[in-house]
Amino acid sequence: MTGGGKSIESVLAAVQEPTGTAVRLSESPLWDRQRTFYDRGAPEIWGGGDVPHGITGNPRIANTYARIALEFLRSTAVSQGAEEVPHLVEFGGGTGRFAYLFVRQLRALAPGLRFTYVVTDFAAERVSAWAAHPSYGPLIEEGLIDFAVLDADRPGPLELLVSGRTIGAGSLRAPVIGIANYVFDTLRHDCFALRGGDLLELKVAAGEESIDWETGACEPIDADLAAVLDHYREWLDDTAVLAPVGGMRCLEFLAGLTAGPSLAMVADKGHRTRAELCSYETPAVVFHGSAFSLMVNFDLLARWVRRRGGVGILPAEPANSLVVGAFVQGPVAEPERFTTWVQDQLVDTGPDNTFSLRPLLGTAAALSLEAMLASLRLSRCDPTLLIEFLPALLDVLPGAPEVTKLEMQRILGQVWDNYFPIGEPIDVALCLGLLLSAIQRFPEAIEFLELSVKEHPASAPAAFAMAVARRGMRDLRAARESVERALQLEPGFSEARSLRAMLAEELAGAF
Repeated sequence: MTGGGKSIESVLAAVQEPTGTAVRLSESPLWDRQRTFYDRGAPEIWGGGDVPHGITGNPRIANTYARIALEFLRSTAVSQGAEEVPHLVEFGGGTGRFAYLFVRQLRALAPGLRFTYVVTDFAAERVSAWAAHPSYGPLIEEGLIDFAVLDADRPGPLELLVSGRTIGAGSLRAPVIGIANYVFDTLRHDCFALRGGDLLELKVAAGEESIDWETGACEPIDADLAAVLDHYREWLDDTAVLAPVGGMRCLEFLAGLTAGPSLAMVADKGHRTRAELCSYETPAVVFHGSAFSLMVNFDLLARWVRRRGGVGILPAEPANSLVVGAFVQGPVAEPERFTTWVQDQLVDTGPDNTFSLRPLLGTAAALSLEAMLASLRLSRCDPTLLIEFLPALLDVLPGAPEVTKLEMQRILGQVWDNYFPIGEPIDVALCLGLLLSAIQRFPEAIEFLELSVKEHPASAPAAFAMAVARRGMRDLRAARESVERALQLEPGFSEARSLRAMLAEELAGAF
């Protein structure tokens, strides 16, 4: 396979489990290594940036998903009887940030809707940590969110941590919605080769010092998958295609939870059309630390779902970074209209277009204040984008008109509401405190700076920012204490030295 990523041989070469015989890709020891990587704490995996999560962990994609979910529930005429509460299940909740943003977005779009959002992961320690996360507290109290251990590799009943309920096959009658962001690309796949009109299977053989692909006859294949592969055999040649069997198992599990319809929203890197599957000699992987991911065959997933009587919806336009697919199983009113509506959402507010345009916002110094505010609004007040704009905003906000400062204050409140800490090194409270001081909202700035000082007692910038805000409140003695603290922590802090001198003069003039 050409393009990004290393060959699968290079991954398997590091696996110290020699078999000497070729096995199906889905049965390779490769997946044991994958599992070991993800069985770690969130700060280690996502906080350090080994695994990308920004494109699927921001307010914009959460809002898009919430709109699609709400339209699906409307299309299924969901009842709000005592036993008819829709459930949403997120496979591999990752940082936990998406769940937090999504639940709040859906609540805002449909204030009267009762639902249960279940965040899952195979690592019990991570699930317990989510349940204890302070940001989830209000959502838990409202009964909107719960947590469960779920092994997407072998999905089974969900034992909900907060409510104590167990959800298994056929437990529900209301619609169920599944969410899988950057999950299917890490689950088991099988690989098939199309050669001269024949369908063959690509297997891997892992020895002590060498890894080989072996092409041979296919082992038994499920009838619905076999039908899709037979279609490929007629249309494609001299290429390899991946079958995301792990993802397919998740779709089956989701549909089996309810007697009603189900919708799966799946976001991943992958192939959207049949033409994109051409000319791949072997599959390839992309590394994220010591983990890896594969391109997801969305075309196959859509054809597989349609063959089983469902609706497979893929973006109408080519994807640059991220494909978002929607897969409906069970009855839905006006499936053609729902398909068109989802595709329109993916164009107007879809994460792929948003992510593609994001680099244009990276040069904040070249943007006007109005353009930065518009970008923050379009992002649904993304904390990450605000951090990128911080230096430029601090330069221009002091001279802004009052109406603009009021809008900035509103946006900052939304940004804070959208902030879900995952162990990243950025002090968001400090950033908000600085911006509120820049627009002369000193009491509000102090509230955030108190959080910053509490969380980062050894931070000279936090102590200095507190001194500036206290001075803005004309609490000169408190300002002097803060600036002295900043200089104790960083004696060479020139701005703090200047502020100390100004405070000395102002205090002397006060008597």
